[in-house]
Amino acid sequence: MPPQESVHDRAAENVDVLASLLDVYRLTTVVAGRIDLAPPWRVDCEPTTLLVVLVQATGETYLVPALGAEPIVTRPGDVVIRPHGAGGYLHDGSDPPNTAWTLTLPPTGTATPQPLRLTQGHPGSSFVCCLMQMSDAPRVPLWDSLPTVIHVAGDGAGRTGPLRHVADTMIEESASPGPASTRLMSRLAEILLILALRLETRDSSGRPGLRALADPLIAPAITLIHADPGHSWSVGSLASACGLSRSAFAARFAEAVGEAPHSYLVRWRMATAAKLLATTDMTVARVAAAVGYISEAAFRRAFAGHLGTTPREYHKRHR
Repeated sequence: MPPQESVHDRAAENVDVLASLLDVYRLTTVVAGRIDLAPPWRVDCEPTTLLVVLVQATGETYLVPALGAEPIVTRPGDVVIRPHGAGGYLHDGSDPPNTAWTLTLPPTGTATPQPLRLTQGHPGSSFVCCLMQMSDAPRVPLWDSLPTVIHVAGDGAGRTGPLRHVADTMIEESASPGPASTRLMSRLAEILLILALRLETRDSSGRPGLRALADPLIAPAITLIHADPGHSWSVGSLASACGLSRSAFAARFAEAVGEAPHSYLVRWRMATAAKLLATTDMTVARVAAAVGYISEAAFRRAFAGHLGTTPREYHKRHR
């Protein structure tokens, strides 16, 4: 008699781990638009935790991600993602000491992204910029391990098919904006982000992170955790789902993901709880049960330890 499919197996079939990450972190665009600058120019970026998407339209931009760091040169069609926020400055290659413009941030929480349009003289460089706010849900290693700058070259192997077309559409829209243009560029930037993150799942550098989603011996466990964070998963049960011994699974999981299985499970539970508290009217007791805590007191302690506030205070702040 063949083994019966478990409820967890059926639930996992419908879970997309990358989509669940983006769902929990609830991206909202704060500002979107285009910058056209005549040389010599330098744009300083106020330090921000906002996720940044840049698409080079014309000319070249030298991105200096931090003081003293080597510049990253972007050329037409290049896409740059800064998943952990931004600082540093941009320039035209001459690295002038004086700032032509400082990119200041509008108030967050607006319902509609604010348009950005800066034109100075006959432009030698043009780029599209989109800044996105993320929720304050705890970051799991799959996200934390992303590089500070993801650079997809316009003539590189990664920029094919959908990514190329989306980047080109974003450039065209920024040059001739129509009704709801910032909304459209916001959606296009989100698509670029997803396509760039897909490339990260194929990363061959050996560093932990999204590449774990392409590891056939680890991915089933990650999917099960995301499908049902409230289940009482043990290292043994997750190892069994992956067809590995407990010790082999724990070692491979930590190497590929960047964190031990139980620690990852707890962090994902807290991220899920933060989303439920911010977007629903579920009671703290129900949220605790949904993420695997029989004791509401134990859940409150764990939540405060990860987010620095009580579940009720968090709910009030986000409603």
